[in-house]
Amino acid sequence: MASNSDDDPEKRHSTEHYDRVGVSFRWPQILASASSIFFGFLLNIVIFPPSYFTFFDNVILLAALYAVTVATAMFIMPVIYHARSYRRLDVERFLSRTKKPIWIGIACISLAMYLILGLALNSKVPIPIAFIFASFPSIFIFYEFFRLRHKW
Repeated sequence: MASNSDDDPEKRHSTEHYDRVGVSFRWPQILASASSIFFGFLLNIVIFPPSYFTFFDNVILLAALYAVTVATAMFIMPVIYHARSYRRLDVERFLSRTKKPIWIGIACISLAMYLILGLALNSKVPIPIAFIFASFPSIFIFYEFFRLRHKW
C-alpha cells in the first residue's frame, strides 16, 4: 500500500522550512507594493505642489517622501538578503534577520503617514492642532500593539 505524499513526514518536514520562507516574503511584498504606490502619490505632490504650500509644508512633504523611500527599501531588503545568500540559506537565520528591516520600514511608513496627515489637516486647522490630531491614529496603533504584545 503506497502512502500519500502529504502523509510522508520526511517530505513534509523537508519543505516546511522553505514554506516558512515563502510566507515571510508575502507580507513584505504587500508592504513594498503599498509603500511604492504611496511614494508615487507623494512624488506627484512634490513635483506639482499646490500654490498655497509654504516652505514649512514643502519640508514636511520632503521628509515624508524620504521616510517612504527608506520604508520601501527596507521592505525590499529580505529579497536582497535572500538573493545574496540563496545557496547557503539558513532558514532560521533568514527569518530572524528579515524582521529588523521590516520593523524599520513600518516605523518609516508610520512617520510618513503621520506627516502627510498633519500636512493635510494643516490646510484646515492651525499647525499645532493639525499635528496633534494627526498623532491620534499612531497613538492608537502603538497602544494596541503594546497591549496585544503583553497578551502573547
